[in-house]
Amino acid sequence: MAFGRYLKSMRMQMGIPIETVADEIRITVRQLALIEAEEHQQLPDVVYVKGILRAYAKYIGVDGDDIVDRYAINRSAFEKIKTTEARFFNYNKKALSRLCLLTGLLLIIIVLSVYMIYGSRTNSLHQAVENHTKEIAYKDSDAVDELIPDLFSAHQNEKLFLQIDAVEDTLLKIIIDDSEPLEYSLHPMDHMELEASSRINLLVGNAAGVKILLNEKPVFIPGKSGDVATIELPQSK
Repeated sequence: MAFGRYLKSMRMQMGIPIETVADEIRITVRQLALIEAEEHQQLPDVVYVKGILRAYAKYIGVDGDDIVDRYAINRSAFEKIKTTEARFFNYNKKALSRLCLLTGLLLIIIVLSVYMIYGSRTNSLHQAVENHTKEIAYKDSDAVDELIPDLFSAHQNEKLFLQIDAVEDTLLKIIIDDSEPLEYSLHPMDHMELEASSRINLLVGNAAGVKILLNEKPVFIPGKSGDVATIELPQSK
């Protein structure tokens, strides 16, 4: 239902230049070219366009009402297409926003999961040491005394001299006599010397991480690399 192209074809059949029509109906050549090209986005208000179409139709001798009806139908179709396109792009924009949001949430979940996994592994050794320390700290004093050999009882006034050399990274907790537990983080080549009056309780986070001498004699450490070991000195034979 073209309106502009129909007027243009009739004008050209009559051999009338576009400039002549523009001068006659008192509009610019550009405005008249937009009407003939049916460029709705660049055309002025509907009422104004209908007035131009009637003047144009009258000048070249065609039915003005027919041209206006053609314009109304064409304009309505243009508006429907424009509305449909707007809805389509708005839907795609919302879908893209939701996709970005979901992607961001997924990345956050992945990062938190990785952090929790590696964090739990890093703290597992420390947690094991804490658990064993609580057992030592709250152990009944009579139960501890039962583990001390008779030989130690006979020499209870003898001092205990402890030498510790680290060969691997390890955590170390020490209870000297009845004092509060002491905690150390040892690395290879670290050296410690301690003195006690009656007994020493050790908790070693890495059984293969240290070498211990008690009064210049080697101390047996049960377990292998990575094992947590508890030692009560002097050791029972």
